[in-house]
Amino acid sequence: MRRLGFLVTGVLLLAADSASAQDTSRVEVAAGWRYYHANITSLVRSSDVPRPNDFAKGWFADIATTLSPKFALVGEVGGTYHSDDFSRTSGSFSSEESLDVSFHTFMGGVRISAPQKPAIVPFGQILFGGEHDASTNERITRFSSGQPSTSTSQGGSSSAVLALDSGVTLDAGIVGIRAAVGYVRFFSRADADAVRLSLGATFRF
Repeated sequence: MRRLGFLVTGVLLLAADSASAQDTSRVEVAAGWRYYHANITSLVRSSDVPRPNDFAKGWFADIATTLSPKFALVGEVGGTYHSDDFSRTSGSFSSEESLDVSFHTFMGGVRISAPQKPAIVPFGQILFGGEHDASTNERITRFSSGQPSTSTSQGGSSSAVLALDSGVTLDAGIVGIRAAVGYVRFFSRADADAVRLSLGATFRF
C-alpha cells in the first residue's frame, strides 16, 4: 500500500513538472454523486436480505485550498446509503424483513494536478481520515391466527480510511465538471478494500 501511494505521487509529480501556472484561483469547492463497491463486514446479518456490496446512493462534498497550480490541500466529507427489503409467505406463516445501511467518511489530504491544458486538468489525490457506518435490520413475523412479532437488530463501527483517487476536471472557468475513480481501504478489525466513482460539479473562487 505504501509503495502504491509513493508510485501515484511520483507519476503525478513528473507529469506536473511541465504544467503551466495560469490558474490564480485560491479555493475550489466540489459536490456531487458517489458510488461505492465495498464489503462492509460490520453490518448486521439478516435472514433473508443479502448483505449489499454496491452502494449507488451517495454524495460527496470537498473544498480545496490551492497552494500552487500543482498542489492543493483538500478536506472531504461524504455519505452513502442503502435500503432493501424482502417478504415471503409459506402457508399460514409470513415474514417481512428490511435492512437500512449508511456510512459516512471524513477525510483530508493533498491533491496534485497537472494543468497542461487549461480546459482539461488531470489530478490525483491522497486522503486519510475516518469512517463510521450504521445498519439496522428489522424483521416482522406473523401467523394467520396470532399477533405479529417484531425483532430489531442494530450494528455500527468506526475505522480509519485511506483513499487514492485519480480523475480529470473539465474546466470551463468558474464552473467545471469532475470525474474520478478511486481505491479505498477501510482499516477495521476486518480490513476491507473498496472502489468508488465520483461525478460532480466544481466551483472556483
